[in-house]
Amino acid sequence: MTLFKQLMITIIAIFSLMLVVVMGINFNTTKEYLVNQLESTTQDSATSLSMSISGFMGMEDYVSVESSVNAVFDSGYFSEVKVHVYDTDGYVSRTNPTQIEGVPAWFISAIEFDEPVASAVISNGWSELGQVYVTGSAGYGYYQLWLATRDLVLSFLAIGILTVGIGMIALRQIFKPLAAVEAQAEAIQQRKFVKMDYVPKTRELRSVVLSMNRMAEKLEKEFAAEAETAQWLQAKAFKDPVSGLGNRNFYESQATAHFDDADRTMDGLILISLSDLAKLNNERGYEAADTFIKSAADILMNSIKGTVSSTIVARLSGADFVILMSHIDLERLESVVANIMTEMKDLVSTCVAYSESVASIGGVLLDAKSDKFKAMAQADAALRAAKSMGVNGVKVFDIDTGQNMAIGRLAWKNMLEFAIENKSFKLRKQSVAELLNQDHILQQEVFASLEYEGQQYHAGYFIGLAEQFDLGEKLDQVIINLIVDYIKKQNPQIPLTINLSASAYVKPAFIAWLDLLLSDISQETKAMMSFEVSEQSVLSTEDHALLLSQVFKRHKVTFGIDNVGKQFSAFQYLQNLMPDYVKVDPSYTKLAVGKESESFFMHTLCKMFNSLNIQVIATGVESHKQLEILQRFDIYGAQGFILGRAEDM
Repeated sequence: MTLFKQLMITIIAIFSLMLVVVMGINFNTTKEYLVNQLESTTQDSATSLSMSISGFMGMEDYVSVESSVNAVFDSGYFSEVKVHVYDTDGYVSRTNPTQIEGVPAWFISAIEFDEPVASAVISNGWSELGQVYVTGSAGYGYYQLWLATRDLVLSFLAIGILTVGIGMIALRQIFKPLAAVEAQAEAIQQRKFVKMDYVPKTRELRSVVLSMNRMAEKLEKEFAAEAETAQWLQAKAFKDPVSGLGNRNFYESQATAHFDDADRTMDGLILISLSDLAKLNNERGYEAADTFIKSAADILMNSIKGTVSSTIVARLSGADFVILMSHIDLERLESVVANIMTEMKDLVSTCVAYSESVASIGGVLLDAKSDKFKAMAQADAALRAAKSMGVNGVKVFDIDTGQNMAIGRLAWKNMLEFAIENKSFKLRKQSVAELLNQDHILQQEVFASLEYEGQQYHAGYFIGLAEQFDLGEKLDQVIINLIVDYIKKQNPQIPLTINLSASAYVKPAFIAWLDLLLSDISQETKAMMSFEVSEQSVLSTEDHALLLSQVFKRHKVTFGIDNVGKQFSAFQYLQNLMPDYVKVDPSYTKLAVGKESESFFMHTLCKMFNSLNIQVIATGVESHKQLEILQRFDIYGAQGFILGRAEDM
């Protein structure tokens, strides 16, 4: 119960108690007054009647006596008036049964009102001729007592309603700072460190508001410091200071995790070697060389902006760069390489390059069987072939792409449209377990495979093409509907996690569709669903990701971010999106079991996430040694082959 309701109930209780006490006092006072008044009236009437009929009694004129009795009876509120005649030992009387009109029966039965009886002696000279008895009527007393009680209750109710109404308005004004403090506390809980501008004058409330502001400011500074530390450590360990790209350590850690992925399909590996960098440095100075390197790095980053798949860009050494692109076909790879060279040649006109010879580029298409070392050897061979071709040479090797990628782009488009139309997808799920209690499954991530003419193609083969063909929205809708139907039919006890593509949620129509879908299903079904987006997609579509997260928050659906830490970025976006959990990139899981300096970075990341009340899940866990070491960090859950492979749904 809210404090406002408690205070209102207290006020009403106190007011009601006052009403009861005042009514009790007033009731007894009024009743006593009416009884005394009726006793006085009956006594006066009895005395007056005895004096007025004494003469008639002496003459034994009982007719006149009766007339006097009737006159007195009719002039007041009496239930009986009688005269006892001593001579005849008879009575002259007038009676009327007590009638009470206008008074509720419950009031009469609840209140006892005694009828007063007054008497007076009738004398003539020294002789006593009789006695007069006058009995008052209780009807008058009940009626007057009822009127007084009713008016008092109505007055108190009117005053009470007015008082409660004014009290509610006054309390709401007084409670405005408390409501603001409550909103501030909710915002802090949601990792938004807002501060109140208005400080109330009330001493206690002022103290609370100032304390909350100090706490919000402190938490904001702590998070900013932790984010800055994590970013600094990440840059120190993995970022090339000149180009702003990842360094060799970054590429090695990312490539190791990438090539260990069992669901990997076709990859493109590109090596870029800048020409005459040493001459440029010697003749024009290091600033000119750095400008050349930065310009080349900008070209490489711009070349992958349109890609939807995971891409790694790094500077391996002084003049050498590498790009690793996943889920790509030969045509797309050749297009990327050609675009890079076209933009590189533009550096000649701006005199950034040393001469007409800007760079040599070698690329290779890799199948799922290639390992990291074999891939680098093949790319290096392509680069050597490009250099042998002369100035600004380009060479892309198509090394046995395999039957799957031999399918033409048009054929893939037809296959995707057929699968979407017929919901021809097979679903698998992989468990995410609590790190300290691995028997407790937190969620199960869902993976989709396309089925066509008896063949299965997992997402690595078609997800990139679906986005290129602008079919990502329809594909995600089909997968979501399949999972909703599965939940309704199978009634699972563990939430299923759905990965969303950026090409889907950047469209307002998709977000509106998802919002409507979540509105139409029960809360029990929504409790068995969670959604993920990759950090790379969030950084390129943060505004759309914010709208998406607001939909999930409104429907109380769990929301997470995958592959966190893979990009060089500030982590401030976490405060805006407020995810329920993050999945740390597998490369950092491997670093956690490496050197102390590398594991310290993982520790800093986890500390920062937990300061925002975001659960941390480690991915790519493949050994018991990793599980053992990861338990030293503030990690809530883990996902990997050691905890369970993907299984059919």
